[in-house]
Amino acid sequence: MEAKNLSNNIQNNQGNEKVITIKIKDINQLKIILATWYSYLLTKNKNDKKQIDFQEAIKTPIIYNIEKDELELLLTGTQEMLEELNHYVQNLNKELKKKK
Repeated sequence: MEAKNLSNNIQNNQGNEKVITIKIKDINQLKIILATWYSYLLTKNKNDKKQIDFQEAIKTPIIYNIEKDELELLLTGTQEMLEELNHYVQNLNKELKKKK
């Protein structure tokens, strides 16, 4: 999951909520994206004074298009939260590149 794709896929939803749609290539990619999302949420809850509703935030709908045999993952949150996720992923990418 590339960080630049996250910011390009942010779409308007009801009120303050936004949605990121991510096309999934295979189950392994889905696992990595969900693990990153959950890791981000845990880090955010640990570091922020204002706690998020973790039970609500971990609900991640997946859409299956039977005609195209494609999966799309929907991550929801405020614009600020999704931008923070983008920065979180960018920092993870930088750390991984340093280790190589």
